[in-house]
Amino acid sequence: MRVVLAAAAVAALAAVAAPAGGATGECNGIQRCIPVAGPWVVVPAHGSVRYLLSCPQGRSVVGGLDALATSREVTVSFSGRIGAPVQPGVTTTRYALFHAVSTSAKRQAFQPRLGCIPVAGGGGRSTVSARVTAPGPALDLVARITVVGPGATRFGRIGCPAGEKLADTWQSLAFRTKNPPPLSEANYVRAGYVVVKGKAVVTASATDALNIDDHAVVQTGVGCLP
Repeated sequence: MRVVLAAAAVAALAAVAAPAGGATGECNGIQRCIPVAGPWVVVPAHGSVRYLLSCPQGRSVVGGLDALATSREVTVSFSGRIGAPVQPGVTTTRYALFHAVSTSAKRQAFQPRLGCIPVAGGGGRSTVSARVTAPGPALDLVARITVVGPGATRFGRIGCPAGEKLADTWQSLAFRTKNPPPLSEANYVRAGYVVVKGKAVVTASATDALNIDDHAVVQTGVGCLP
């Protein structure tokens, strides 16, 4: 793994959302569970966003998921792999791609959360028999985090592992804070990317008005066909 995050996921599964400040249940029913809280990811008004969150380094797989949101008008789902039975290590791997959709007329935010299960093995790619109607393998997902400070401009690039083909891209703005920061802080960050020769070339900048204590980050991700 060459960058901050990587995963294999395609099909969207059940939606979950909870009001900000509520209890979360990512570890419910799991005896050995490592809770992982992501940053507060900005969701555009009447828009959507994706964010890739990983379990701690080591042998663990996603066993539970939950989320907090700043509004009930935000719904959150995650992408799971095709396979049977539906369970950790088959449906999930060490990572989960969250997808938030907002019907609010105002900018909102959500915080993805994972309940990770320590395992001795597993979490690898499942296989399916080759048939004419079978879908292709799940995408490998790779993401890069760019930290943005007040008055700074940062550059980076993210691409697929060797031998894989770029099939999808995304980008999201988030704040690494315990509670959601004022969402007006998103006005002070600009981020974008262009795809050049199979790589996403990233530019992220912030004005001096950005609060350094809000720890702004930009995630840029790519989905890769093995």
